[in-house]
This record gives sequence, structure tokens and C-alpha cells, in this order.
Amino acid sequence: MTEGGGLDLCPAVPTAGLTTIEQLVKNNEPECQTRNRPIMIAINRDNRQAVFFRPRCKLWSCPACAETNKRLWAVKAYHGAEQLAAEGAQHIAFLTLTSHERLDAAGSLAVWPSAWSKLRDRAKYASGGFDYLLVPEQHADGRLHVHAIETAGLGKRFWKDAARKSGLGYQCEEEEANTPAGAAYYVVKYLTKSIAYTNWPKGFRRVRTSRNWPKLEKMEQPEGWDFKLLASDESLLFEAKRLKRELYHVAMMGHREAWAFVGGQENVD
Repeated sequence: MTEGGGLDLCPAVPTAGLTTIEQLVKNNEPECQTRNRPIMIAINRDNRQAVFFRPRCKLWSCPACAETNKRLWAVKAYHGAEQLAAEGAQHIAFLTLTSHERLDAAGSLAVWPSAWSKLRDRAKYASGGFDYLLVPEQHADGRLHVHAIETAGLGKRFWKDAARKSGLGYQCEEEEANTPAGAAYYVVKYLTKSIAYTNWPKGFRRVRTSRNWPKLEKMEQPEGWDFKLLASDESLLFEAKRLKRELYHVAMMGHREAWAFVGGQENVD
């Protein structure tokens, strides 16, 4: 905690300037092992090199990718809060909302989409428009509550009353964010808890953002390299042999090793 009461950054959380997957993982951490991932081919015609690799699946159900996703969202939270502040946002706060006390675990999940939609519209109308990055979390009993970084500037009383009218709980907490690093820490803190739960409904989004939440810049394609996915009806062995006949040096790598080899960056946005 900082002297002003806002959350500050845990040293283990990545912050500004981190733009590649390789910077978000440790050397001894496992790579994605999800089966049946598509095969990507990186080809450098000038150097006669070809690299076959499977990109990571990016699924929260994959232990390796879940950890990378968590750190990636920390970077997005940091960047977003920093950018919004630079653009003149007067209010950046951490907001926690609870489910209605009469709802059980299944009920809190079922009501969430419509309840949040109503609450978001009320907040938009009252504030004239706001940005948010939202992380749902389940209590130990499975009931849903949510945490958000938001710029509405409406105050705790508004959120308590509006949440109740929208079908959520009456309890809420709001705390000013002192730094972009605090925003990154906030996201990592609750995503770390969220990863521990495996009973999320299929397709449930672990992080949600407003349409205008600042995005990371897209990385330029490594110079000299072209990328394509191996079609499902194409044989890896056949394609590798074809490239060898054309005097390419062919290698099969893990996705981190492949991105490092081509000197490029897996796009993190």
C-alpha cells in the first residue's frame, strides 16, 4: 500500500516496456503443451531458413498459457491506466462489486451478463462515458464478484445503488488508484485467484474491457520472415521435405525458441 491508501506495484509484476511473450515468462517455466494446436511455418527466403512451431494456445485452461495471460493482462492494465492518465482522465479507481446475497453460485453466474449490462449503461449515462478493465472472481463457494479499474468518477454511493437496481449485491468498495503500477498489481492479484478455479462456464471471459480501453501497439513483423499456418490437410513431413529439396535449412522448435530465433515478437495484443 502507498501512503495515500492506493495499491502500488508488487515487484514481481511486469510493467512498462514489456512487449514480447519472452519477456513475460521465466526460462524454467513450461511451454504450452495443449495438443492439436496448428503448426506455423516461418520462412526466410533470403537466408533459406524455415522454422516449424506450434503457437501457444492462449487458453486459460492451459497452466502455462494461463500464467502468461495473467502477466500479459498486467501489462495491458499498466499501459491502459498510464495512457488514460496521460489523456487527462481525472479519476482512475479500483471497484469491487458483489453478487446479490440471495443468489447461489449458479445464479450469480447466470445473472451476471444482464446485470452488468444494465449497470454499465447506468454508469455510462451518469458519467457521460467511461472506460474499464474488469476481472470476475469466484468466492470459495463459487458465487461471483467482480473487480474493475474504472474511470467513471461516480463515487461509492452511485455504484452501491445502481448495482442493486441492476440485480447485483449492495456491497461495493471503491479505492483510488495512485499509479499505473497499482493497476497492474490489482489485475494480477485477482487473476491469480481466478486461475485457481476451473469451474468457469465454457467460453466465460476472464477479463473484459470497454471498447476504448487503450490497446498495446502491434509489433512489426520480423524483417525478412513470412509466416503461414500449415493447412489441416497438409503434411508437416511433406512440407519439410519439400523445403529441404529447395535447399532450406529446416528446424522444428518450441514457440518461445522459434520467436527468439526469428528475432521477432509474438504479438501480445
